[in-house]
Amino acid sequence: MSKKLESMMEDYSLEAVPKDMRRPWKELAAVGAGIGSSLAILMTGGLITYMAGFWLGMLAAFIAFLVSTFFTISLGIISFRDGYSSNIISRAYAFGTRGSAFGSLIWAFMIIGFLGMESVLIGNSVLFYFDIEPTFGVKLVFYLILTGIWITLSLFGNKLVSRVAEIMIPLLFLMLLFMIYLLMNEGSLVDAVTHGILIPNMTLGQGFAVALNATIVMAGLLAIVVSDFTRFSRSTKDVVKVSVVSNLSLYGVTMVFGAIITYFGYQITYDYFLNQGMTPSAAGLSAITNPGMMLVLGGGIWGLLTIIFSQSKVQVGNSYEGALALVNLFDTGFNWRPGRAVMVVLANLISLLFIFGNILHYIEAFLTLGSVLLCVWVTIVLTDYYLIRGKMNIGKQGIEKLADIPAVNWKGIITLVISTVIGMTFYQFNWFGIPVVISVPLAFGLYAVLGLMKAQVSLSKEKQADI
Repeated sequence: MSKKLESMMEDYSLEAVPKDMRRPWKELAAVGAGIGSSLAILMTGGLITYMAGFWLGMLAAFIAFLVSTFFTISLGIISFRDGYSSNIISRAYAFGTRGSAFGSLIWAFMIIGFLGMESVLIGNSVLFYFDIEPTFGVKLVFYLILTGIWITLSLFGNKLVSRVAEIMIPLLFLMLLFMIYLLMNEGSLVDAVTHGILIPNMTLGQGFAVALNATIVMAGLLAIVVSDFTRFSRSTKDVVKVSVVSNLSLYGVTMVFGAIITYFGYQITYDYFLNQGMTPSAAGLSAITNPGMMLVLGGGIWGLLTIIFSQSKVQVGNSYEGALALVNLFDTGFNWRPGRAVMVVLANLISLLFIFGNILHYIEAFLTLGSVLLCVWVTIVLTDYYLIRGKMNIGKQGIEKLADIPAVNWKGIITLVISTVIGMTFYQFNWFGIPVVISVPLAFGLYAVLGLMKAQVSLSKEKQADI
């Protein structure tokens, strides 16, 4: 019995998924769809349409959908063929064994940060609904209970994550439809899907840049998450199905719901924050960026249920992903392999530190940087696998033995740092508002050039040895 329990908890965090453990694509698609239907994505849908107008915001989401689907399918095929998680794939095709600790550190920080932030969204909404004063003691008890739930559900791995998502997604979308029905007396549905820019002094170009940046930066994150589940796929066709469903859920469904709900619920939420003593500008920003409060104010208990259905599946996925990142980080960085179960607990404890250490106040500033890093990370893997090892036939595709992977792939580390720094420099100095558009093509070109240079040096050494 203990062996069976151990097997359920340890689902190939450092090993390839065997053929007999591959699973139906619908189970895997449920996870991807679940990750893409969260309060954060609902908020993004409202933000981009307020900034750029409904249809221009949706155009930005469609462009991001195309980029993200390409990333997700391409990376998913690699994880399917090799059977390894994204962290192990980054060892072979991006950073090397020791170098992948750097990538896992980035991923762990972001995904555990999301774990903490999403718990705070739930906490704020629940305490607000029941009118409970958020003292330190109340928050400590509440977040300890939440943490215990995430740990328990995440311990049993991929299959339980799928089950939770399969149950919660239909309930969530039904609740979102019901929320729109409850809020429709606040405005016209036609106006909700045809309005222009609603932010004062925002130009068309500025609004579209904000919308495209807010949507396209999710491409790398979603690709990495989904690849950790497409490794359980049974065919490349299944990988495509899982990828398309995951991206449609995020960009085609949740963002549209977010845009419509924000349009209807904005005035209620704005008035609430205004009555709390905020200035009009601060109240407006808070109204757009607090979807949980909007759902509770607009729908009462139904809004609260929507939040629970939305966040429960997301949090189980975040906890699972955080644990996988920590497994690789401690394996490559410290040669410590206590198993994924220990890392599930550790990931959730770190998220508590994020919550109570007020680190979450600074994490928003890191999200753009982190998202650019993840898009560049995926680009390096795809360039190495499909171009360098594929078209150019420099090196072999496929992971045979983890021990044979070089300690550090300096091409990948250098490309990650240079491409990200240049993209973020343009962004910080307001020279270009979408850093991913600069960083990703630069990463592709730079890694390809460095790969060719290394191949030529190796060939020259071989010729000299023959002489």
